[in-house]
Amino acid sequence: MTIVPSSRHLLLITLLSATTALTAPARADVVTEQKAWPEAGSWGQAWGDDDPAAAPSRPRAPAPQTAPGYVPPPPAAALPSRPATAAAPAPVPAAQPLPVTEMGAAYPETGSWGQAWGDDEPAAPPPVRSRSIPSTIVQPEPVTAQDAPRPAPAATQPAAPQPAIRADATPAAKVQRSASRAMERASVIMRGEDESGDAVGLKRPPRVIPRAMRGLKTTEDGVEPVHMVADQVIYDREFNVVTAKGRVEMMHDGRTISADTVSYNMKQDVMGASGNVVLTEPSGEVTHADYFELTGDFKNGVARDIRTILADNSRVAAQSAQRVGGDRTDFDRAVYTACEPCKDKPDAEPLWQVKAQRVTHNQAEAQVEYRDAWLEIKGVPVAYTPYMSHPDPTIKRQSGMLAPVFGMNSTLGASIATPYYQVVSEGEDFTLTPRFMLDQISKIDSPDKDVPRSVLRRMQLSGQHRWRGIHGESVTSGSITADKTTGDIRGHLESKGLVELDRTWRTGWQIQHQSDLNYRSLYRVRTEEDRPWLMNRPYVEGFSRRGYAMMEAMSFEGKRVVEDSSKSPVVLPHMVYSTISAPGWAGSYWSTESDVLAYTRDVGTQAQRLSTKVAWNLPLISPDGQVYAITTSVRGDGYHADHLTNTSKSSSSSGRAIPEVAVNWRYPFTRPGRTVTQVVEPLAMVAVSPNAGTDARIPNEDSISFELDETNVMRPNRLPGLDQVEGGVRGAYGLRWAAYPARGGAIVAQAAQGWRQHKTSTFGTGSGFADTLSDYVGRVDITPIGYLMLRDRVRLDKDTLEVRRNEAGLSIGPPLLTFSADYGMMSPSASNTSAIYPKRQYVNYGLTSTTTQHWRNQLALQQDLASNGGTVSWSANSMYSDECIAIIGAFTRYHSDVSGLLSGYHLSLTVVLKSLGEAPVSVF
Repeated sequence: MTIVPSSRHLLLITLLSATTALTAPARADVVTEQKAWPEAGSWGQAWGDDDPAAAPSRPRAPAPQTAPGYVPPPPAAALPSRPATAAAPAPVPAAQPLPVTEMGAAYPETGSWGQAWGDDEPAAPPPVRSRSIPSTIVQPEPVTAQDAPRPAPAATQPAAPQPAIRADATPAAKVQRSASRAMERASVIMRGEDESGDAVGLKRPPRVIPRAMRGLKTTEDGVEPVHMVADQVIYDREFNVVTAKGRVEMMHDGRTISADTVSYNMKQDVMGASGNVVLTEPSGEVTHADYFELTGDFKNGVARDIRTILADNSRVAAQSAQRVGGDRTDFDRAVYTACEPCKDKPDAEPLWQVKAQRVTHNQAEAQVEYRDAWLEIKGVPVAYTPYMSHPDPTIKRQSGMLAPVFGMNSTLGASIATPYYQVVSEGEDFTLTPRFMLDQISKIDSPDKDVPRSVLRRMQLSGQHRWRGIHGESVTSGSITADKTTGDIRGHLESKGLVELDRTWRTGWQIQHQSDLNYRSLYRVRTEEDRPWLMNRPYVEGFSRRGYAMMEAMSFEGKRVVEDSSKSPVVLPHMVYSTISAPGWAGSYWSTESDVLAYTRDVGTQAQRLSTKVAWNLPLISPDGQVYAITTSVRGDGYHADHLTNTSKSSSSSGRAIPEVAVNWRYPFTRPGRTVTQVVEPLAMVAVSPNAGTDARIPNEDSISFELDETNVMRPNRLPGLDQVEGGVRGAYGLRWAAYPARGGAIVAQAAQGWRQHKTSTFGTGSGFADTLSDYVGRVDITPIGYLMLRDRVRLDKDTLEVRRNEAGLSIGPPLLTFSADYGMMSPSASNTSAIYPKRQYVNYGLTSTTTQHWRNQLALQQDLASNGGTVSWSANSMYSDECIAIIGAFTRYHSDVSGLLSGYHLSLTVVLKSLGEAPVSVF
């Protein structure tokens, strides 16, 4: 019989042998003793030894334990003996029966792959072996009938023993391999790693896991070759089997496999790997197993005692597994967890794990499915499901139902929310959450003709849409329901986004609306900026090298803005344009500021405003270190107002021109030190402009609320807007001191007082600047020094030094136990026409404890110190968080004076399992 290997097999053997020659050149010795070498196992029996006692067969390793549910096929037939000749040759012992799979024989070793020849034809006689093997390339040659040796007659040619071939690695290769293994073991010990199994049976490999190779070149017929590196390679021509031993690493189609022993049956294209088998996928998954049987393309196979580390470091372990099509793996009796094994107790139970009869990882659909699964927390089963699925780590977003949310409200009753998440595109998704009111559903009412309204009385429908693209992003959320008593439609809408039009211009919007004032508090709807008022603001803005332009419109909602919504203004439009010139003489530069404003309302004043300011600015530093900022400017304003209340005419047009000169000065003194560096800076400001005072024909809309503090006392115009102007000769003086310790942190303290030549009604009562001299303002910041952090903003009465405003915050203590307190006190404030707010005073206490890197506990208390105040709320929170689980518990006692919302308690518990989702429970 003629055996002609295929071109793919010839190329494979050539590459394998060439790779072996580069790593560990082989040496061949001819030995006349009849002995079965351990390198070749029992393959020497195929050469026809005369004396069976001299060449005993090598005992086989025990057959691998089969996985639950796996039934092996019947064993293959024994290999037939050689045909008889005139002289009785030495008998050839039959091969032992081996387990067979649907892909071929499963061999723990490589010796008996010759079973693939079958029983329908006799074994071919062995070819005459060369007395030496080249150390570079070993290539099989076709065996013909002429090349086969003929048996000698019995009378003239007795049976002679055949020499066996032994292929050993060179001594240099042995020394290099031993040193490499010693270094690897030393590195494992130095890293503190343990080679024993972890909580789910995963073992750290004793070798470096090879990286998956991509972009490998293909052969002429388009088939990607298999690249292999090994310490020793043995090829048997008779059985057409390649055996690699030692540090075996094989790469094919982006996949890499490493093992102690790899056998490849070229006839059946089946490969068996044993001993520290590690399979690396292109996606980053790493699979460990005691034994692997794969096809030549690594796409189909079976394994025993398999352990897989997914791309996000989550783990799957199973008694057995089957790989199908290269993109699906079925695990039997599997355990899944995202918890890493404990370094001190690698065999301890993980914090949570999912045990299932069968786990399927479908890489083509990027899905992990569980059947008959139990969720265990610290080894205790807590939940069962017949089926569960979640995306694998390669998928960051996938559509599907999210964990339900249970809640209890003293006003709304019990409820359950079932969120659904939908992925629209790579940069767009939305969440739709129906919330069912169980108390309303259980009631049996008379049929309602208005079906949609009847449905909304029993549920709240909310959703959120998110979009993010190359040139912008937006987030939109809303909800709708019907009042359970009256049936009135209630809801809210909030949207915020930004879109870049080109490299200069961009547009954005902020939309906020709610049906009534109590809706957000009753249904616990949180907005992005949780303020007591709502604002709608579309805008367009542009940026250039030395300029900025913006156009916007604004409207407001909320009881605390105005008591009557008809008095709420609508601003349309508001345009701003400002420029700065290039530096000129002595570093001076020109600046311009323009402002256009128009607003209207149903009841009240309506006005239009045009303002333009041109300024020349000169920054100077004297030779001795004094810093000056000199500014000269001219500003012109034009107004037209309707429905004025403080003048004889309800409509009026007016204008004004305001020249101004201002100088800011500071003189820093520095004292370096080995432990602390100090900086002392005297500060001063002087400004001169006409004393314009207040004009009844000019309405005041943007300068009503003013309060003096350390941020505006040194400004030439201390008012926040443009409608009111501070005029006359005025100024301020102060002192700033800063200390910077060498070990880090800073201590900064500053104090200042403003002054003006003429007393006017520009500033209202309680603003801190009702007289020619202002109150004293100061600030102290300690950020942080050791375990101490302090901030305090204070305003003292200029005559009595009584505290008029104080905002302080303190944090002290190590992370193990940190105490914090926030105090606020604000005196009554009023403008020159009406009161803004009464006296307010509050204090917040907090106690935080970070006992370990995973546990964090917090206590908080809020109190209103006003005359009719009291405890506003108190809360206790506890959180545990590690690499695989987060548990958050919170309890809050709150008081409410909002109509329709009762005071009560809020209790929430949220459990988040990494890669599985979260399970929040809320009672309030």
